[in-house]
Amino acid sequence: MEVEPTKRICLVAGSTGLIGNFLVKELAKSDIEVIALTRNEYFSENQQVIYETVDFDKKESFEELFKNVTDVFICLGTTINRAGSKESFRKVDVDYSFSIAEAASKASVPNLSVVTSIGADSKSNNFYLKCKGEVEEMISSLPFQSLSIYRPGLLIGQREQKRFAESIGQIIQPRLIDPLLRGSAKKYRSVKAEDLAYTLQTLSGVSKGKTIYQFEDFKTKKIN
Repeated sequence: MEVEPTKRICLVAGSTGLIGNFLVKELAKSDIEVIALTRNEYFSENQQVIYETVDFDKKESFEELFKNVTDVFICLGTTINRAGSKESFRKVDVDYSFSIAEAASKASVPNLSVVTSIGADSKSNNFYLKCKGEVEEMISSLPFQSLSIYRPGLLIGQREQKRFAESIGQIIQPRLIDPLLRGSAKKYRSVKAEDLAYTLQTLSGVSKGKTIYQFEDFKTKKIN
C-alpha cells in the first residue's frame, strides 16, 4: 500500500514584505496551505491563504498557529530609519525572528527557512550585519530537521514603502556593478525578490541539517 505524502502547511512571518508577499503567492499557486502572519489586518481572496493578525511581542498570540505546520519561513526585516532606533531594529530582525523560530521548534516543525543577508556575521562592526549574524547563530541552536539560511545581496523589487538609497541601488547595481562581481565576489550580486521567494519554496526541507544558501544557489523563477 502506498503511503500518502505529508501535506505541506506553511507559515510565513513577514508575509506582507517584499519577499514574504512573493512567497505567499508562490506557495498558494502550488496549492499549499499558507498561514501568513501579519501585524495589521490583511485579507486574501485565495482560499489557500489565511492571514493571522499577531502581536510579535506576545508569543501567546501566535504559538498555537504552528500546529501541523511542516515549513516555517521567516522573512522579517526593517530598516533603522523605519524602526526609529537600533534597539527597535534589533527587536524586529533578531528578537521577533528568534521568537518565531523558537515557537516553531517547540511545535516540532521539521523545516525552517530564514532570510538574513550576505555578509551576516555576529562579530561584524556593521550593526546590520552583526544583527543578521546573531539571529543566524541563535536559530542555529534550535533542533530543526532542516534549517535553511538565505543570504541575499541587494534585493530587486518594488516595496510598498520606498527606500531612497535602495531604489537608487536597484537601478545602478544590476547594470553596472553585478557584471563586475565574479568568482568569490559573485555572492554579492543583487537578486530579484521573486527569484528568492521561488528558491525558498523550492529548497525548504530538501537538505537535512543546516544549509547556507547564497547567490549561486538561488533559482530563477520560471515564467509560465
